[in-house]
Amino acid sequence: MNDAARLGDFLRSQRCLVTPEEVGLPPGTSQRRVPGLRREEVALLGGISHDYYARIEQGRVRRVSPAVLDAIARALLLDNTQRAHLYWLANQAAGQDGADAVRRVASSMPSLPAVVLNHRHDVLDWNPLGSALLAWHLRGTAPQPGPAAYLVVRPNLARMVFLDPRTRALFGGRDRPAAGVAASLRGAAERYPTDRRLTGLISELTENSAEFTELWWRASAASAGPGPRNACGPVTFDHPVAGRMELSVVTLEHRSGSGERAVVFSAEAGSPSEQALARLLSLLPGPTRCGAPESG
Repeated sequence: MNDAARLGDFLRSQRCLVTPEEVGLPPGTSQRRVPGLRREEVALLGGISHDYYARIEQGRVRRVSPAVLDAIARALLLDNTQRAHLYWLANQAAGQDGADAVRRVASSMPSLPAVVLNHRHDVLDWNPLGSALLAWHLRGTAPQPGPAAYLVVRPNLARMVFLDPRTRALFGGRDRPAAGVAASLRGAAERYPTDRRLTGLISELTENSAEFTELWWRASAASAGPGPRNACGPVTFDHPVAGRMELSVVTLEHRSGSGERAVVFSAEAGSPSEQALARLLSLLPGPTRCGAPESG
């Protein structure tokens, strides 16, 4: 099955779960052959043509714009995790390589924090909300102040977790994120034994963090391979600006084996954590928050 077909399968499976009543449509009088919404109803709700939506489901469209994906996600009542998966499938169907696919996922979801990492946990990219969530204290260190600041600083997340006390405070001293990072680096060392930068990073962490050393040896050799997916589970943040929030973590790694992956954080709908994320988003400059220049 090709990537466009996987996208179509996902869309079919999701529309079967949504009833007309849930989206404000009349149930109709004719017998429905399948449960859930019809294709034409999804197209109507999304404001796109029936023919175009049908071709997407049939795997005959390889590049779907973010605007159309957003419209489909709203029509199908997708939650944050499902929306991330939709973008992921669409980017793979578009033929993006590992780096492009994961970066497009990060940039396509401005209302969810997203960060793109490699196997060393170097930050390759992050969207403004991802930067604000994980590195609010670094935003002022950029050479130029203002909306582009989040693009300048590219830290290493493992160093932040084990060597930066401000990042430790962000996680409230909890070791679940630290354990996940250590296990991931253990697996990366098995997969990339000749990577000198990775070896140097592990040596640096071992010399300067007793916690890392303990977690490194505690991690089993079974961590080798693709690395733990969703190893951290829900993570509690004590954010200096937005306050406490509990966020779920979804890790999307391209099957090319490049080691690059997008890590996307989301909050339960209607929860205080979602409100905290909204507060953080509201503090970001206009151009990075919604793609339009600030007024005035």
